[in-house]
Amino acid sequence: MRKDKPTWDKIYKNREIENHSACCIRNDGSGCIQSAQENCNDLFSTWYSWRDFLPPNNRTRGSVCGQDPRSCHRPASSGANVWPDDLTKWPICKDVIKPEGARNGLEPMTCDLIGRPCCIGIRGECIITTREYCQFVNGYFHEEATLCSQVSCMDEVCGMISFLNPNVPDQFYRLWTSIFLHAGIVHCVLTVILQMFLMRDLEKLAGPIRIAVIYIGSGIGGNLASAIFSPDRAEVGPAGSQLGLMGMLFVEVLQSWQLLQRPWTSLLKLLGIFIFLIIIGLFPWVDNYAHIFGFLFGLLLSFALLPYVTFGEFDRRRKIATIIICLLLAAGLLATLIVLFYVTPIYACNACEYINCIPWTSDFCKNYEILITY
Repeated sequence: MRKDKPTWDKIYKNREIENHSACCIRNDGSGCIQSAQENCNDLFSTWYSWRDFLPPNNRTRGSVCGQDPRSCHRPASSGANVWPDDLTKWPICKDVIKPEGARNGLEPMTCDLIGRPCCIGIRGECIITTREYCQFVNGYFHEEATLCSQVSCMDEVCGMISFLNPNVPDQFYRLWTSIFLHAGIVHCVLTVILQMFLMRDLEKLAGPIRIAVIYIGSGIGGNLASAIFSPDRAEVGPAGSQLGLMGMLFVEVLQSWQLLQRPWTSLLKLLGIFIFLIIIGLFPWVDNYAHIFGFLFGLLLSFALLPYVTFGEFDRRRKIATIIICLLLAAGLLATLIVLFYVTPIYACNACEYINCIPWTSDFCKNYEILITY
């Protein structure tokens, strides 16, 4: 949904390293792979840099295993479309003219290429490696490319609708689509049960339009807060929306205070359930930020949207003022979260993790490894 600075700084750093890489050709003729000079063993291999051999058109960057501007028919490096002296800006060659024999500085084009780009992990990491290793780590092997800068691993990790610009994540719609996704059948069944026993009655009370606005609005607010304070965690499900429904129950008790026989009992029961859910949120894989901010948005939107009974003119004016204030607070809270996410992002907040998970042991909160299957 945005460019995460630490992640993209690492991607740009790797691209800079790649721009200074060259083809590492094994002396026994068993193959070649693109690598930095320090990763090419000079005892068993030759690091074929154009600075030391015969560069085409006085280039200083390269060579590249399996790709050369002199040996590519489509797109050809000629005229106004000459490939720049920057490997990270080279296109994928779709029609390679394979030279016969290692001659005229074309050795990187005649060696057996054993490594290509492989996308791994959830941070858009790319490495040049063999197909076998890429499959071992559940990565995506790019048979068509020769350099990591020619593929967009972040776009592939995110999936769904591709980025308009491969270097600019723009999937803001995840704020609401993730509400309707679940981490398995058990998660989905629990959501359905909650909706059947809780949301159904609330929908009868408030109507489908009000309940939809509160449910989706709470989910968006909770997901946005989660993306700000826990950006490295993959989250799905309507946790924020469900706590928004709990906020709706609080408002219903408060609005009907004079009509209830034991209002304090009802309020304390809801408070006990809320505290229990917050405690559950301190365990791994449960998102407390979605809980807390979903509850706040549900509370504010419910005060503004739920039908209510008034007792006199003063009570009517007080509730109208409450509606206006709650709408303004909800809009202000949403605007604040948008600013924190897009304008002044929070990249390092160690204390924030304690709201989501308390590390009772050294590895209690470290089981967030996510298996990516391409």
